[in-house]
Amino acid sequence: MKPEEISEIACKKIQMGSSLVNEHLKVLEEMVRIDSRSFGVDEFKGDRTTPTDMKEILECAKRYLTHIGLTNVFINNSGKKHPFPILMGEALVSENKPTLLFYAHLDKQPYMDNEKFEKWGGIPPTQLKWNDDKTRAYGRGAADDLSGVVSIGMSIDAIMKTLRDSSEEDSSRFPCNVKVIFETEEESGSHSLIDQIKENKTFFSNIDCVVITDVVNPAQGIPGLTTSLRGIVQMEITVSQNSEKVLIDEQTALYKLLSKLVKEDHSLAVSGISESDESVTDDEKKGYSFVPTTVKALRETAGVLPQTRLTVPENVASILIAQLRTSFANARPGHRISGSVILGTAGARLTFPGAQDAKHLAKEIEGFFKERNPFNLKLKVEVVSDSPPALDLILQSASKDPHSGVNGGPVPIPEIQLACMIDQLISMDGSLHSGLKNVILNNSIKVQSLFVDQALKPRLFDDPSAKALVEIRLAPGNNENSTAEFLKSFLLKNIPPGFELSIQEDKGASPWMTGISHPVFPLMLESLEKGFNQKSCLYGCGGTIPFVEKLMRALGDVQPLCLGAYDPDAKMHEPGESLSMPDLLGCTRSIIHFISRIDEIY
Repeated sequence: MKPEEISEIACKKIQMGSSLVNEHLKVLEEMVRIDSRSFGVDEFKGDRTTPTDMKEILECAKRYLTHIGLTNVFINNSGKKHPFPILMGEALVSENKPTLLFYAHLDKQPYMDNEKFEKWGGIPPTQLKWNDDKTRAYGRGAADDLSGVVSIGMSIDAIMKTLRDSSEEDSSRFPCNVKVIFETEEESGSHSLIDQIKENKTFFSNIDCVVITDVVNPAQGIPGLTTSLRGIVQMEITVSQNSEKVLIDEQTALYKLLSKLVKEDHSLAVSGISESDESVTDDEKKGYSFVPTTVKALRETAGVLPQTRLTVPENVASILIAQLRTSFANARPGHRISGSVILGTAGARLTFPGAQDAKHLAKEIEGFFKERNPFNLKLKVEVVSDSPPALDLILQSASKDPHSGVNGGPVPIPEIQLACMIDQLISMDGSLHSGLKNVILNNSIKVQSLFVDQALKPRLFDDPSAKALVEIRLAPGNNENSTAEFLKSFLLKNIPPGFELSIQEDKGASPWMTGISHPVFPLMLESLEKGFNQKSCLYGCGGTIPFVEKLMRALGDVQPLCLGAYDPDAKMHEPGESLSMPDLLGCTRSIIHFISRIDEIY
């Protein structure tokens, strides 16, 4: 069969409601059902306390690939050395044909909800739920990255069935050799990936191109070919007092430290990192302005409140550059289990010993903070105790907790803005700002971190220690290892005197960027346009896929193609995650077109 015949017939099988699509969606439903969180468990009473061993999801995926027709499917066996094994499968047809490696991951983010799953509409995130017109399905992992898993599976299956249904049944007529890797540690950093690749050198040899289905498209049904990814460095920090002479408490000291992470315009203050960001050319800026999205859509995807001011000019190019090509700082309370998100709310409880008239105090404090709210976050000050006066300060920038990679950069971080406000309110000697000289205290202010949900209901954490997760998303131009040293040095340099800092590195991955001069890139852009029946564009992703940079480093001169099997409304990492059928089917058809023509390039 000619390439155009293969793609035409195979793509006809990839339609809403077709038997082939329904068969694969049943597998997706089964994979959503399986708990494969690779971190962030113990989220609520009765939840598991350690991550799963991934055996169930791996066996499910192994059966899936075997059923499709891959002939050598196996789970990496390294004993207890790697708790998150990779799954590999291949269908080799000829040494004279090119070899494509497909990548997706099976592990998932935390549920980020209580035992009633209220943020998921009362339905467990392990139960796939469809909307009325069957264009969107909700469940943890449904988009990130089980849509990628199923898109790979459907495309290979459709071509194999097309060839099988033709008059000849020679499997060597498949257009290329196929290899597949499904990872189970992507969400927690891909720490063992390089070692597992080295343990399977034969499998990863002679690869011409890698297709990665784990990025977001610029809009629903609009295909993008991702050519850059941000990296990440995340550390858990704890502040503790080491001198009896200090006049502020540990939580105040932590907020003072966090406030140093940004400049007045909320840009990253760690110069060793920000100055390493690769410059955006004029042509790139122009290209970003043509990405098919709008300021309104970008704000809505992040859930930004109408009143919230972004940290950059409100035009498409500036927002995308902030999301894709700029390093930025994020912070979350260290006691709160969450995925890689920007918490849309933040809060602290301030107790003022010796102060009088809690209501009047609240009014003065609220006025003080309103004058120091440069991004116009929703601000709420509530009296929780009259004697001694205690106030809850709550900030909100977004109606949800948006993905820190995809949305981070132009969105002001409530936790950091809260830190900046408290830093200005309380001096190192424990006194209040001179603008509040009428407030008389007989002891130092007590500051406590709050858990604030989207309904703006606060509660104290059970653990009173001063702890935070500091996350830096790294723009291309940076390196994971040097960035970690820059950040540690910066934090240690800025810890207030009389306090010490404990730092525990949590996760890290370098950013990635690729050139597009190889002829495989135009072929994929053409394939995307045919698969989605929409004009495709070069795009980027502000999120982090540790696999990409690590695999490129391990494999050498191999072309990486990053495709989106989900859309910006997928809410990956957030409660309410969902897959978009137009994007799932469009990505699948694009892969079919690409496979059918791959021998034009290699």
